[in-house]
Amino acid sequence: MVEPSLKEVVKAMCKAYPGGREAMAGAIGMSVTQFNNNIYEKNGCRFFEVNELEAMEDISNTSLLADYFARRRGALLVDVPHLEDLDRVDLFTRAMRTAAARGQVDQIIQKALEDGVIEKHEADEIHEHHRRHLAAREEEIRAIVALFSRKKIEKK
Repeated sequence: MVEPSLKEVVKAMCKAYPGGREAMAGAIGMSVTQFNNNIYEKNGCRFFEVNELEAMEDISNTSLLADYFARRRGALLVDVPHLEDLDRVDLFTRAMRTAAARGQVDQIIQKALEDGVIEKHEADEIHEHHRRHLAAREEEIRAIVALFSRKKIEKK
C-alpha cells in the first residue's frame, strides 16, 4: 500500500470539508486560484506552509495531517477517547472493531502465503492493516482505562 503524499492529504482534507476545495480555500483566506497554485506549485507559488496545513486539518475536523506525519516516522496515531462518549456498549464496539482488524490482518497473511512468498505489495498491505489493528487495540485499551478510571473518581 503506497503512503499518501502531502498533496493527497490536502486533497483528502478538502474532500472531507463541506463545499470541498472552494470552501477550504475561502476558509483559509485564499482564492481558489491561489489555493490551486499552491497545491500544484504553479505560477511561482510555493506549497502550503505548516500553519496553513494545520488550519486545513482543524477546519476539516480530520486527523489526516497528523496521520501523514505519524506514518512518515513509522509511528502510530491513536485518538484519545472522549470520556462523555464512553460506556460499556462503546467498549464492546471497540473490542469488535479490534477483533475484526486482527482477523483482516490474518486473512491478508493467509492469502499472501498461498504461493509461499510474500511479495513487497503484500507486505505493504500486511503492515498497513497491522498498523490499523494496533491503533484499534490502543484506542480500545485507552477507552477501558478512561471509562473505569472515571468511575472510580466519581465514586469518591
